[in-house]
Amino acid sequence: MKNITNYLLHDLVPFIRYSVKAPKNRKIILFSLEGMLITVVNNLIANNNNLFATRLGANDYELSLVITLPQLIGMLVLIPGGILTDRMPNKRNMVIIALTSVAAFYTAIGFVPLLGLHRLQAFLLLLAISTGPMTIYNVSWQAYFSDVVEPDTRNTILTARTGLTFLVGIIISLGSGALLSAAKTINDKLWVHQIYFWTAVILLMVQAFVLKKIPDNKEHISSRIGIRDLKAALSELRSNKRFLGFIGVAIFFYVTWHMDWTLYFLGQVNYIGLNEAWLSYVSIGGAVVQFLTVGFWSRINVKWGVRFGMIFGNLGLSLFPICMIISTSIPSEYGKVVFLILNTLCNFAMATTTLNILQCLLQVIPDKNKTLNISIYTVLVTLSNAVMPLVGVSVYTALGADLQAMHMVFWIIFALRIVATGLWITRYIMLRNEPK
Repeated sequence: MKNITNYLLHDLVPFIRYSVKAPKNRKIILFSLEGMLITVVNNLIANNNNLFATRLGANDYELSLVITLPQLIGMLVLIPGGILTDRMPNKRNMVIIALTSVAAFYTAIGFVPLLGLHRLQAFLLLLAISTGPMTIYNVSWQAYFSDVVEPDTRNTILTARTGLTFLVGIIISLGSGALLSAAKTINDKLWVHQIYFWTAVILLMVQAFVLKKIPDNKEHISSRIGIRDLKAALSELRSNKRFLGFIGVAIFFYVTWHMDWTLYFLGQVNYIGLNEAWLSYVSIGGAVVQFLTVGFWSRINVKWGVRFGMIFGNLGLSLFPICMIISTSIPSEYGKVVFLILNTLCNFAMATTTLNILQCLLQVIPDKNKTLNISIYTVLVTLSNAVMPLVGVSVYTALGADLQAMHMVFWIIFALRIVATGLWITRYIMLRNEPK
């Protein structure tokens, strides 16, 4: 017992204290904590927005607006946000300002159910506007991360951050789904949604505090960027073959991914019959698999490079339409369980979409006006996210808005995702002799 006590007091505790204070390890811990906080926010808010809108009276078309309108607002603020961020000596300041702004809008959204007949319109409007600062947070965070984390440690920090966010996502999905299921009436469920928004406000403030604690010894230089610089950045990117090759593959990947964002929810709720509890089980199953596999894909990144891992990420994504088609083609009493199993298995390589795409982008993005360059890329991704869910629903509606139409659209999406997988393979082969 004495030996154990001595070990704890004289060996383990000093080692932990040193490890936490070491700049590299401190960054791992704080970036992971910051990632867990934003994951809780996204699980409470973004993952439940369709349910919230449905309970406010949204139809299929209005549900597609839950995704489309916010993305359109995001597109409008990306370039100005990128310019403002690059003008700041420390990009962390913009990250914190963006989080504070999101918190203000989430506070207001919490009161939406009190607006009677106008509550759905108010929700769509405030949610769309809140996406502005959230979009700036995402793009400025990427630039800030690349500023304070050296390239040789990015995979390590992102692996730790991603793994822990998956673990937190499992817990929050289970808890939030259980709370919504336990609420008996629509008003009770709306009250739970309100609590989620106000809880998110508190977490965003804590996240801003954590960001201030991340060590940053790098000298920061602000840039005075205007229209002339934007034109120069666009011209530079047009002549950057490595960037153009990446953006072509990545945008096509996102187009095929975003096309079923609303359709997948409609399939789950309207045809498979999932309620809040089952939706949380589905989310948890996917998060568990991603948590268990993130370490494996991180090792693949080290050995084969981040471009190689993305091949399997896109291949796994291609299987989700098949999962939906199979689950809606069998007797309904088996559909839920079969969907849960297949959807969970399809997540075997989804960790790469979080772990690898950012690293692929940072490999090809010019350092000059970095945030502005990331913003230009993100505009295209956001355009896809704004348009493609609406396209998916429109095609589904044009084909008859029934189960057969749903299957036809998912077969189309499956074919497009196979093509996207082929593009990642082509890119890997063409760049196999370049740094991983």
